[in-house]
Amino acid sequence: MYAKSRTDADGNVIRKGASYQGDIWTYLAKWGFRTLNDLDGAGYAPPSHADLAAMFERRVFERAKTYDTYYSNRGHGISMSDVEMMAPAAAEAVLRDWSPDWIRKTREWGAAGGRKSRPSEPAYSDEDLDALVALDGQTKAQQSIALDVSQSTIDRMRRALRSR
Repeated sequence: MYAKSRTDADGNVIRKGASYQGDIWTYLAKWGFRTLNDLDGAGYAPPSHADLAAMFERRVFERAKTYDTYYSNRGHGISMSDVEMMAPAAAEAVLRDWSPDWIRKTREWGAAGGRKSRPSEPAYSDEDLDALVALDGQTKAQQSIALDVSQSTIDRMRRALRSR
């Protein structure tokens, strides 16, 4: 029901998931990055961790659907106690990951979409094609295990053999 907490190698909390709580985390991160960028553009210093966490908490209580676990054991939304734990963690992540050129970086990432082409050279060599010929009579799954490649690569290798 809720997004799972994940940590990276350094022990930093990373949250991902397709849930209401995960959506709130993503919203807070993006809103926090925009807020810090606007403050930086106006010449102000970033807020302290406590101030940013309080802003996040207020924002969630204003806009999200919350419920109190003391009066209800279920709810459609996010519990108030989860908001109180999420806001400081989200503030810490935003302050840690934000940089003044965040907008420029996101525009570059978006502009690169679709421009990167697939490698022009195949992932297999002529020796691999010869090894595939030696495995004639086996199924595609058996050939992929024997050659340690995917079954789609076996399909491409078979096509290359037919055109040879």
